[in-house]
Amino acid sequence: MENPTEQPTVLVMDDDEDVRFIAAIMLKRIGFNVDFAENGKDAVVMYQSKLHSGSRYHAVILDLNVPGGMGGEEAVKLLKEIDPAVAAYVSCGNPFDPAMDDPASHGFRGAIAKPFLPEHLQVLLGQ
Repeated sequence: MENPTEQPTVLVMDDDEDVRFIAAIMLKRIGFNVDFAENGKDAVVMYQSKLHSGSRYHAVILDLNVPGGMGGEEAVKLLKEIDPAVAAYVSCGNPFDPAMDDPASHGFRGAIAKPFLPEHLQVLLGQ
């Protein structure tokens, strides 16, 4: 469903505006469009909306912990119900979190530690 003639789009869910801003700069530099959500609930709605429009996200990067909102682990479960093939990656500032150590057992394809580095995003997203 992703149009090969267009730049792929990545959905970044993070409650920190600075993280979203930096992620946008890095992702755009390596060839991606970027959409943002501040919490898991918004990310799920956006993902579902994109699928209903006949398109899809290249990947979704989900912040593990969102104070007062839905975090990445809960969001990835809902995303997998909508689309079992979702390319969801966990993001966290704590590299020792169990989801970072073993992302697959928590429903993710992979993990990326904060702060993001462009070369890590390139490897993670296959660009």
